[in-house]
Amino acid sequence: MKLTASLPAALTAPSRQFFALWDGWRRGRLLPHRRDIDTAALGALLPYCFLLEIRSHDRMPICFAGSAIHAILGEELTGRNYLDLTEPQNRARRAALLLAEAAQPCAAVIYYWLRDETGGLLPVELVSAPLLADTATEGSASATLILACASPLMRGGAPDDVIPDSYAEGEGLRYIDIGAGIPPLTGSMPLQAQQVQ
Repeated sequence: MKLTASLPAALTAPSRQFFALWDGWRRGRLLPHRRDIDTAALGALLPYCFLLEIRSHDRMPICFAGSAIHAILGEELTGRNYLDLTEPQNRARRAALLLAEAAQPCAAVIYYWLRDETGGLLPVELVSAPLLADTATEGSASATLILACASPLMRGGAPDDVIPDSYAEGEGLRYIDIGAGIPPLTGSMPLQAQQVQ
């Protein structure tokens, strides 16, 4: 069964398009390699995408962040450690959730409420899926890359000067089974995640 047939109904059209493309890059395998990413096929989604590499439990650099991400957040993320985008007390939990997504592996969806000091608000749906490094052997299930795509849920521009703590923690995380199940939740991953099939 195609992944798109089992996605949650509430996902936006851009998120569904992202998952359809990612599913096609797999070509029947559990995970695509980084070289399988077709940036031309991403088209209008590309400015809303970012790619992060999992190097260790505390080092997850952002390899690429699209121009729309830069415009929405008001800062360049390429080269930054993804874990630095949250408060220090939340980094271990964020790392555990990403490591679980890569190790199981599975896809995910989470929501952020970006806001500014004047009360401007932009809800964003963020979907992500794991990738293998180009050096990974065929059949490997150990992902070291996560490709993500943000979909603003309102028309119009982003709030002015988005407050960084508004994207420090998301809400409503859901893991999505891509064929390998979903990670079990433990006490070290207190952010509630639920299976979606």
